[in-house]
Amino acid sequence: MLTVGGSTVKNAFAPSMGSPASPFCAVDYDSPPCYGFSLTYVMHEHLLELIELVRPYVDQYGYLILFFGVMLENASLPVPGETILIIASFYSHHGNLVLGEVILVATIGCILGDNISFYVGRRVGRPFIHQYGKFFFITPQRLEQVELFFLRHGDKTIFLQRWITGVRVIGALVAGTTQMPWSRFLLFNCLGAVTWVTAISVLTYLFAVNLPFLVKVLSRSGWTLLAVVVGLGLILYLKRRFQMARQAPPA
Repeated sequence: MLTVGGSTVKNAFAPSMGSPASPFCAVDYDSPPCYGFSLTYVMHEHLLELIELVRPYVDQYGYLILFFGVMLENASLPVPGETILIIASFYSHHGNLVLGEVILVATIGCILGDNISFYVGRRVGRPFIHQYGKFFFITPQRLEQVELFFLRHGDKTIFLQRWITGVRVIGALVAGTTQMPWSRFLLFNCLGAVTWVTAISVLTYLFAVNLPFLVKVLSRSGWTLLAVVVGLGLILYLKRRFQMARQAPPA
């Protein structure tokens, strides 16, 4: 057990966090850093230390750091936005941040960052990204893998990419290069941002005393988190339908 920000948190991180979160992120230390492994992976491993490190600044700068952290990650820059969101959500349970405000700020940051990335992709195109993407750790191989994912899943990729480390960071950029209609992009982008931010924030709030368990789940697969969200949504929907059926007057 560790004391973080005056609160007791289980320190259950194993020496290894398991395999990388995404097939788009190969474990190759000779390759350029990858969002899904080298940065997010390492940040998750040291999450408890980071939570304690930022504690003096949370009350004054918490929302500002959250907004720019999430926005910059979604604008295809190598910033650990997911880790920042987890820390902010933790301090909505063990600090003075408000969960609803964390969700609102992060959602706006996600949508704005993705739209910036979409605009850049549409304006500069694929050749520019091939030439200069390496400066942002976007290799031609990663770009092609995400494009293949787009071909397989179509427009709904904009929703699905939010849950996959490695695709989330450059998904909007690829959507821009493929000239996807902005109205379609915005629809799926907003749906994905709201559900992903809400899921991460609420689960962090609920698991605030056992963050290592939650982080292990997030590190291994975003699909697991999406399945949990869909399952909970289905349960709530069926429960509501059942209650409405019981309250309905007999014919």
